[in-house]
Amino acid sequence: MPSSYEQYPPYIPIIKCQKWERLALKETAPAVADRILPCIEVRMSDQHRAMIQEYGTTWTRPALVDYADPHGHLSPSRITELNDFLNVVGGSAQLASPVLSPASARTTFPAIKAALGNRKVALRLRLADFDSIDDQLALVQHCLTTPGLKTATNRLIVDLGVTPGNLAGASIAVFANALKKLKALDFPHIHLASGAFPDSLAHINGATLIDRKDWTLWEKIAAASPATHIGFSDYGPLTPKWTEEITQRRGGRVVIRYALKNKWRVIRGQNNTKAESIAISTLMANAYAAEFKGRGYSFGDDLIADRADPAVPLRKKKCGLYHFTEFWTHHMAFVVKDQYY
Repeated sequence: MPSSYEQYPPYIPIIKCQKWERLALKETAPAVADRILPCIEVRMSDQHRAMIQEYGTTWTRPALVDYADPHGHLSPSRITELNDFLNVVGGSAQLASPVLSPASARTTFPAIKAALGNRKVALRLRLADFDSIDDQLALVQHCLTTPGLKTATNRLIVDLGVTPGNLAGASIAVFANALKKLKALDFPHIHLASGAFPDSLAHINGATLIDRKDWTLWEKIAAASPATHIGFSDYGPLTPKWTEEITQRRGGRVVIRYALKNKWRVIRGQNNTKAESIAISTLMANAYAAEFKGRGYSFGDDLIADRADPAVPLRKKKCGLYHFTEFWTHHMAFVVKDQYY
């Protein structure tokens, strides 16, 4: 199959530094892992401790690490922890690039510069809305006047947060042109990030389809400015509004969130029991067999196949919060194998 995006920068999944997401990174097949650059959000001190202790065995390739809060702010304590990670962790952590906000990089970059070594920096420009990008050009330009920052920076992520709904042709053209101007500030790589998964699934009982508007938006932007080589980035099947403060809402009901070309197949169970995990997996493998990629496609697909297979002993069926690992490993594999290749 010929490559459509061979000259584009790697896919950036924006992924939380939670236990089940860390397992997803660890279980990502090498052929997929080689083609992604995860942006790992480290929001809490216990996640930082996990990074110190587990990073080398969790991810062995280049990555981005973002220690900021959801607004891009790096507090003094978070800067201390980021420096701790950069200074202490060896091995593959030497391939991990810290993420800074252009709004504060004039102060945060000098604070981490001594710990960088040969690493590069990524800037993450969070936009309040689809139409505000032109207003941010001067901010990014000013940020890059920080001594040493321009040389140290090799990519810019333009992060829309929730995928906007105003996808008219005129807006697409204006936005694509603004991204072109930003890349012309000497960024080797530029990426467009957004997330379209809904805040809540409470209204869903059983199976449904949800539009992957983040991929659709990126396709339109990339087509509007093909020479800019705008990289794809997303939040996977998790809302950009998710924060660590709502961690306890995980696991109320088991859910399959399965990436398709322009949709997610969502199957929401009635509870969070092992039996319900098996039931929704059996539904995915049988009722939606035309959509299910099957065993061998990803670690997540293997989990579904095992649950749906009556020949697999019950004790070997991994359920519950494994659905988070499941949806991430399938999602990353699908983007790399079937879309962004």
